[in-house]
Amino acid sequence: MLDWYSAHQADLHDWIVWGLAYNVFRKISALMYVIFAVGLFALGARYHAALVRKEPAPAQFAEGYFTMLTIQLVPLTITGFVLQDEYIIGTRLGTLAVVIVVYGMISSLDGTFTTRWYRGWMTFWLASAILGPMVWLESTRTRVFVHDYQSWIAWLSVVTMIAFVVRGQWEIVKALFHHFIQGNYTIKRFSLQVVRFFGFTFQAIHYWLAPTKAAPFFGFDPIFLQGLTGAFGTACVIIGSLAGLVFGTQARRHKRKEIRGGSLDSARMRAGE
Repeated sequence: MLDWYSAHQADLHDWIVWGLAYNVFRKISALMYVIFAVGLFALGARYHAALVRKEPAPAQFAEGYFTMLTIQLVPLTITGFVLQDEYIIGTRLGTLAVVIVVYGMISSLDGTFTTRWYRGWMTFWLASAILGPMVWLESTRTRVFVHDYQSWIAWLSVVTMIAFVVRGQWEIVKALFHHFIQGNYTIKRFSLQVVRFFGFTFQAIHYWLAPTKAAPFFGFDPIFLQGLTGAFGTACVIIGSLAGLVFGTQARRHKRKEIRGGSLDSARMRAGE
């Protein structure tokens, strides 16, 4: 392995330089965020459709997941505006918009959105989206405040990501582990975590090689640390899910037998008719 690396070191360096020059790492990461957002919306739509049809809603999201995800996204989005980083602004705003929409879909008890709480909730986010940019452009005091405290805001994004990994990702690890150990087959939530892993990983690679002008957090670029922490959290989810798949082998076999037995019984009943 070392011999191969020594022989191709110059080629690898050229590839890395090319990747940084054309923003390849961030573009791949941004594509992963798009896939994650689309998948998250699909899960939310499936959950909402079950509510409308009065069917048992699938257990898709851990308790407090969207709250932690929103808290984690907001400070990094602000940091993106301060740093004028189009990757951070685009990926975080897009994800935040989908998170808000999906949370609205799954939080309804009967699939409708006619209560006063929903009107107030929608008013708050629309006001933030419409008035926020106006305040930012018109208020010199707001821009100066954010500029003066940009280090604290960037560091807050790292701290909230750590909190999200400890609280939110741990709940996902437990939920997916129990999901697979019980013999379930569906891997939609698991596949979204794989997508997030690559999104965070390519983010970490880029900002490790090309740090931002943000003040370092314990000697490291805060955007790099945020990506590294997110990659670690999703890796734990993936490992926990794979462990559930391994330990749930017998349960899956048992479910297959039940499904086959049920299909045979149905066929016999139709033949008897």
